[in-house]
Order: sequence, then C-alpha cells, then structure tokens
Amino acid sequence: MYSLPGGGYLIDSPGVWEFGLWKLENHELESGFIEFRRHLGHCRFNDCRHLSEPACAIKAAAGAGEILEWRYAAYCRLADQNRD
Repeated sequence: MYSLPGGGYLIDSPGVWEFGLWKLENHELESGFIEFRRHLGHCRFNDCRHLSEPACAIKAAAGAGEILEWRYAAYCRLADQNRD
C-alpha cells in the first residue's frame, strides 16, 4: 500500500484484476461520504437514495455547491453499481 501525497492510498495487488463493493445498505454507502452527514435526514422521503427522488437534501446541496459535484457524482456511480 502506498500513501499518496495529496491524501489517500494506492494498493498494488498483483493478480487481482478488479476491486468491488459488497452489497451495501443505502445508509452504509452514504455514511462513507462525510460531507453528506449534515444533510442526511432532511430529504422528503426517509428511504431517499439521493439519486432522482424529489426534494432530496443531498442532491440540493450538491446543486448549491455545498457538496462537491465530483463527490456527488462518485456517490451516484457507487449507488448505481450497488443496485445490481
């Protein structure tokens, strides 16, 4: 494992072709995005996935610049992959 100067880590795993996520509950995935935390619980629907639901506090915060757009996009990609 290598520490990156800008933060984060790089893993060199010879023989491993890909990494993936285990099936996560929505609350487990969203808790990995610390910038979401102050907005959680403020969506119209208690089971909001923060993708296309109306009155989503996370999506609104991303649109207002309170959550970085690339972070919200990363969440959306992971949530979409997690559906399968």
